[in-house]
Amino acid sequence: MTIPRKASASELRRFLLDRQGLWGAFWPEAQAPARAVDLAMWQIDSIRITGLRNQEIAWAARSASAPSHFYDLLYGQSALVETHYPIFATRRDWLAHMSESLADPATLRSPVTKRLKKVMQEVEDYIRANGPTGPGSFKSRRIVGGFNTIKETTRALEVMFAQRKLVVAGRDKNFQRLFDLTERRLPELTAPPSPRAKDWRKGYEDFLIRSALHVLKLATTEQIAQRTHHHYGPWRPGGGIKRWREHVAHALESGVAIPVQATDLPDQPVYWYLPEDEAGWNASAVSDSPTRLLAPLDHLLYSRPRAKALFNLDYKFEAYTPAHKRRFYFALPVLQGERAVGMVDGKLDGKTWWLRRLELAEDADAEQLGLALRRFAALAGAEQVGVRAKIPQRLKDAVRGKVK
Repeated sequence: MTIPRKASASELRRFLLDRQGLWGAFWPEAQAPARAVDLAMWQIDSIRITGLRNQEIAWAARSASAPSHFYDLLYGQSALVETHYPIFATRRDWLAHMSESLADPATLRSPVTKRLKKVMQEVEDYIRANGPTGPGSFKSRRIVGGFNTIKETTRALEVMFAQRKLVVAGRDKNFQRLFDLTERRLPELTAPPSPRAKDWRKGYEDFLIRSALHVLKLATTEQIAQRTHHHYGPWRPGGGIKRWREHVAHALESGVAIPVQATDLPDQPVYWYLPEDEAGWNASAVSDSPTRLLAPLDHLLYSRPRAKALFNLDYKFEAYTPAHKRRFYFALPVLQGERAVGMVDGKLDGKTWWLRRLELAEDADAEQLGLALRRFAALAGAEQVGVRAKIPQRLKDAVRGKVK
């Protein structure tokens, strides 16, 4: 193995934040599309209690432009494409491989009856004639599915999406998916590479490992293996983590990535990064970064063990945790420079963005937090920030007020 370069935990944090778009100024509008595509996979979630959904918060933490620009990149330009299981906006040039692992397994396993095939053909004919269409455009009988029952046409849409006959082409005002024909929207996916093709398997496995590290930007061997396992699909045959630990170890020994050893962390762990990310080591030691509010499913949190090791950020997404067991509902980590300094939980109610809970380090910059909260509130459509959290008066004075 190549002798690892040496780096402090601070240098590792700056490298990672730079590569993930969280160091320095917000992306200018002209640079945002390319930087967003480089992050490769953006997790999509529909919860909007803060006024912004997960992907919109992740965009706002990085870009100076409005979150609507993210959706133009996704549904207008199709530089990113919405995939399934879980729902990601994935860079388009990865789809030929990733569509294998990002299909809904339950949908693919269910039998397609003769009647359902007939409904699928009717749905296809309707979309071909009318363009992007959602479940609400159809009236049909209800069948077993979802949490109870679903419309038969909705089932048809799900099966056709899993079979790659349809792609998600947009969202309606209620954030319901709109489907279009793959042949019209992403013609390259109508004939993906065949698993029987010569050397396909090795190329596929190499891609999964590289794609995992491309998304993580900086990770230990185990963290790369866990992410590769995720990209392959734990539900698929041969998807066990042991297999991917072996494949990742071999790939790293073969030189796919560059090692760097943390000199001041317990046990001096070795992290890895791709050669094309070398420029991250040029990240300035002095940051002009604004305070950022991170999304619950942000890229920085794709590896929770890494967040704990490098940022002392022990994060748990608690939106689906019973109320009596959680500290927050939709907690947003607060990033100041290279430090995670706290968590905020808020709710948009009418034209007021309410701060409902705040945990903040004693030495955190409260005035900068106030600026970040008011910017967030403005993007969410609020006119002011109010405080319901039980916090000291100095913090209340710093964060509440009219948005600009």
